[in-house]
Amino acid sequence: MYVCVCNAITDREVHAALAGGAAGTAEVFRHCDAQVRCGRCVATMRSMIGDHSCAGERRHVTDAEPVGTGKGTHKRCRDCSR
Repeated sequence: MYVCVCNAITDREVHAALAGGAAGTAEVFRHCDAQVRCGRCVATMRSMIGDHSCAGERRHVTDAEPVGTGKGTHKRCRDCSR
């Protein structure tokens, strides 16, 4: 799936950047040799980064459960304190 249409960045590329140590949107863009253009992808990337960070020790997020309601909702792994 395309996360950033302006730069043709896919979810696989975002996951690869995160696995390579990227911890923020700017680092994901650098990893993909791109820059923010319209900014519509930033919220989706932040969500992906949050899911990845929450997975912490490289656990798969599929065993995560939704936490919170509304805009601040994120997935939390079993032992995540976030």
